[in-house]
Amino acid sequence: MKKPFVILAIVAAILLIVRQFANTERVPIMVALPDSPSFTVTDAFDGQWEGKRVDVSGDKICLETRIIGTVYNGQVSLTLVYNNTLLKGWVSEQGMLELYSDSPRWGYRFSGAAVNNKMDGEWKVTNALCHGTWHIEKVS
Repeated sequence: MKKPFVILAIVAAILLIVRQFANTERVPIMVALPDSPSFTVTDAFDGQWEGKRVDVSGDKICLETRIIGTVYNGQVSLTLVYNNTLLKGWVSEQGMLELYSDSPRWGYRFSGAAVNNKMDGEWKVTNALCHGTWHIEKVS
């Protein structure tokens, strides 16, 4: 007599779980670099840049790494040295950065700003626990 109720409860639980996962919004790993920025760019920050990305999550896959790159005509091109991930984007007249990653594996999201000869900000990975800060300085 209890058997049909148990089966019905199990089926209802499975349906509830499936429905919950089906309604979860997925975050894309890569966000494509747009054809143009959402602001007016500046060449005030043009030059060679160097610095590092620091993880504060404590996850062992999130290693600290050097960041090297250039800004030319307001177009930013930075590389995370440990895995050659390329960050491309622009810098606005107000120093705001718009950066996009080319990594098909890790959902990098970098935000930040440029002031004088420094750029810094925060970063995270959408498909891992990794997150932290980053900073670079103009070397030429």
